[in-house]
Amino acid sequence: MRIKPTHNNLQEWIEIYVPEKDLFFLPEDGLSEIDLSGVIIMPTDEFFNHSTYKQINYVNSYLYWNIKNAHYVIIAEKNWIERISAEERKLIFSYQINSKRGLVVPITFVDEIDKIPSDYIINQNIIIQSAMWEKLERSVKEQLLSKMVFEWWDDGDCKPLPNSMYSFLNPYANTFSNKQGANCLAAVLFAISGGKQEWFIHEWIYQKSFIETLKQYKYYEFTGDCIKKDDVVVWQDKNQVIQHAAYYIGDGLFFNKDGQTIFNPWKIIKEEHLYKYWEHLTPIIYRIK
Repeated sequence: MRIKPTHNNLQEWIEIYVPEKDLFFLPEDGLSEIDLSGVIIMPTDEFFNHSTYKQINYVNSYLYWNIKNAHYVIIAEKNWIERISAEERKLIFSYQINSKRGLVVPITFVDEIDKIPSDYIINQNIIIQSAMWEKLERSVKEQLLSKMVFEWWDDGDCKPLPNSMYSFLNPYANTFSNKQGANCLAAVLFAISGGKQEWFIHEWIYQKSFIETLKQYKYYEFTGDCIKKDDVVVWQDKNQVIQHAAYYIGDGLFFNKDGQTIFNPWKIIKEEHLYKYWEHLTPIIYRIK
């Protein structure tokens, strides 16, 4: 079966997808041709450690992990980009494409491209910014987000909910989140709590917190290679860093979430699919005592 974002998902995503402040990533020589009055210029080493801009909405929307060749960040109020000259705006937008930052999508994500302001289209890409996003028709926003999910993030392919699955997983399995940051480790911790700690599933969990919480729920590392219902499987890289984790619900199926964005759904997927996808890493089983 294939799932897709619901109408409610899309309405919630529209409100949170584009942060209120605009961020523009510039190369080392990118400051000289732009009037920078009224903005903050921040070196990237300071920016990526800044408590405000480390918030999950900024991280996920601008896809920090993809950014390349950026030395400075312009931090601006949403209307600044529309007050500068067309030449400066085009130059800045070209830098955003080159830096591989988020909120840049191909024009193919929108059918009626004439509904996108022409100043925000550069080299067959749409540069999304806060003031521009607010002015777009809601139907255009919905189409763009829906297209983005299936083209970039998840094809929606999953297995139907089995009758044997715990009922506490039903509200989440094969659905998308309305909040940024919920990751695979959080999904596992929610599952091993038996659904009693529902707030777990919306958290952004790191490795050490994850392992400590597994211990609290009496899970231990199992040295065998066969899995059974309620087992947790983690996939580690060569540096013993957990890259993924999932909860086994039995019958060859896992409760799983890939990634930390709103575009990564919680899904029921087959065991062989999960092991195939992460075959380059080492699987480790955790089992309750």
